[in-house]
Amino acid sequence: MFVFMGTGRHNGYTLAETIISLLIFSLLTALLSPTFQLLSIDNHNQELSIHQLFHFLSDELSYNDLKTVTATQVTFQSPDDEIISIEKYGTTIRRQVGGRGHETLITGVMDVQFFVNNNLLVIKITDQGRVEYEKILQAYSFSSP
Repeated sequence: MFVFMGTGRHNGYTLAETIISLLIFSLLTALLSPTFQLLSIDNHNQELSIHQLFHFLSDELSYNDLKTVTATQVTFQSPDDEIISIEKYGTTIRRQVGGRGHETLITGVMDVQFFVNNNLLVIKITDQGRVEYEKILQAYSFSSP
């Protein structure tokens, strides 16, 4: 009986190669798992931007006098007698001082409504995702026309 013992390399993986492969796989899995979790979380940037706009409007009300309010525009008068307007312009809400400039406050706006009710400035914003936001601010210096 003859037993053939080849001197060539056998096809297959060694234990060391298998352990290294498992180590690389486990490292990639551990590092990529948080990345996929971040991708699945809803993006709240638009909501934060709208809340920042509400704070900005509150500051404008506290530093300036509320002059006029239309459906899509609010105007203030500064202590220096400059007219400051905040209005919907396309899909953005912009700020102008003295009819000049174009400071973009927020983008991605589908609809905005401004109105005054009992010396309260009511702001309703609908973003392009059809999510509605509302803020009511005290307008101390507004006299109804």
